[in-house]
Order: sequence, then structure tokens, then C-alpha cells
Amino acid sequence: MISRLGRDWFGLTSFDPGPERTADGFLYVLEDVGSTSDFLLGRGAPATGRLCRWDGWGWQAGQRQLLQPPLDARPGSVAVARRQSAGRGRLGRRWHGQGGLLMSWNIDPVPSPPVAGLAVWTGLTAVLALEELTGLPVRLKWPNDVFLGGRKLGGILLDFMVLTPRPRLVAGLGLNVGRLPADLPPDVRARAAVLPPDPARWRTLGELAGAVLRRWQDGLERFLDVGWDEYRCDFDRVDALAGRRVELVSGGERREGLAIGIDDTGALLLRHGDGRVSTALAGDVHVLGVGPASPPAPGRG
Repeated sequence: MISRLGRDWFGLTSFDPGPERTADGFLYVLEDVGSTSDFLLGRGAPATGRLCRWDGWGWQAGQRQLLQPPLDARPGSVAVARRQSAGRGRLGRRWHGQGGLLMSWNIDPVPSPPVAGLAVWTGLTAVLALEELTGLPVRLKWPNDVFLGGRKLGGILLDFMVLTPRPRLVAGLGLNVGRLPADLPPDVRARAAVLPPDPARWRTLGELAGAVLRRWQDGLERFLDVGWDEYRCDFDRVDALAGRRVELVSGGERREGLAIGIDDTGALLLRHGDGRVSTALAGDVHVLGVGPASPPAPGRG
């Protein structure tokens, strides 16, 4: 169980991220870090932890030491942390990081041109992987928040940096697992969910992390090729906003409408009282209630 892992709090022997990351990446198992994403991007202070390499038979953990953020992390690299002091959520919010799954991974090569909705799709793959592994009704609240039982279980954030000689892109995932962080403010705690360990299905953070990374890596090439065509049904099934009256706050503008899914760019579709449908590429969404029955959006079939 994750609460009894001792020195191996992550569950290294159970971590299976797929062949791409075992063959071509390092795993940084960090005790304390500002942000796992910043660390992989070569930013911030050194972090205490272990550098782990795959030797063909399993992960081999190096000595516990002070690790410098890699200036050019290997393409398949992953960073996980026991504690995170400067984790970020969307819109510059703080992600309270202590315990749970705190993980970032390299996206390399960086898709060019940028693929519309990659962050939303990354959130979708995390939800699908967690749903399959745990058997729980995990849901996605657009654009990339992970929900369970109507409360926030975690979230995804993509960080992009223009660097020489090449740009860098990292995905970060934070999940509440086992218990909520001790420093969680009361108002946040009231809206938070936690994933309980289930020995019949999974036992370690490593298993959770591996399931998410395999699902993401297995689908990435196809998503880059065909976009949302093959993922629309999955999104609609786990969409936490479907049929809800919501308020969207974006760029100082407020809009209310009925959430009716996403378009081919991953933008949120809102049907307004006058029948007009608008889209939003980014923003903060607040659920106001359950909306009336609504016909499908144009082009959704």
C-alpha cells in the first residue's frame, strides 16, 4: 500500500511507463522539489532524489543525492516527487503538493505545428487510464481537470518553453491519492476528492503513473494524425460538464450557457439562451446547475 512503502514511497518496481520511456528516458524520483515540470525544463533549484535508469530487466536506482535540473532532459524522461513546494495549476494557481501522485513527463519531439486541444486530450487520456485501472467513475472537467464524485481529484498542465537549440514541452499531472495534503485550505478541501488505494486493482503510485503514461503514449501518434475524430465518443462519455449550465470566465469576459461538448480544436462549446453556440479555447468554468434538454451542436451529428 502507498502508505507503507517506506524508502520506496513511489513503488519503483511496479512502474511500467511503456517501451518508449524505458528505452530512452531517465526517471527522477525526487523527495522535495519546487515543481516537477520546472525540474524537467531545467529550471529552479537542485532537488534531493535518485536518478533511475532502465537496464533491460528493471529500474536501477542511483544513490540519493542532490540532483541538478537537467538542462536538456532526455526525450523519454519522467520526474515524480514526494513533495512539491511550487506546483502550479491552471491560470497561475498553486497546486498543493504533498503526497499523492506528482508527476511530469517530456513531450519530445514537440509537435509542430502545435496540435489543437493537446492539453484537453492529455487530460482525457489520464481520465481513461485511471477509470480503467481503478474501476471508478473518473471524469474530465474541461479543459483538463480530473474529477471524481463531483469533486476535483487532480489536474493536468502543459508547460512550453522556447529554448535553443529546440523548444521544450512538458506535461504535469497532480492527483490526490490516499489522503489530502495537510496544507490544503479548508475551502479547497471541501471541493477536493481523493483516490483511495485498492489492493485488488493497484497498490502503488508507480502503477498509477505507468497506466497514465502508457495510455498517453499509445494514443499520441494517432491523435497527432487524426485529431479528435476517434476520441469524441470517449470525451462525451466522461465529460463532467455535459448538459450543465455553466459560467465561463475568460480574458475578463463572462459568459453563461449550456455546455454541449467540444469542437474539433478541443474548444468548449456553449449553447446560449437564444440558441447561439459560442466556443472558448481557454478559461475558468463554474457549474451553475443542470440545464434543460438541448439538441446536439451543429456538426456533432
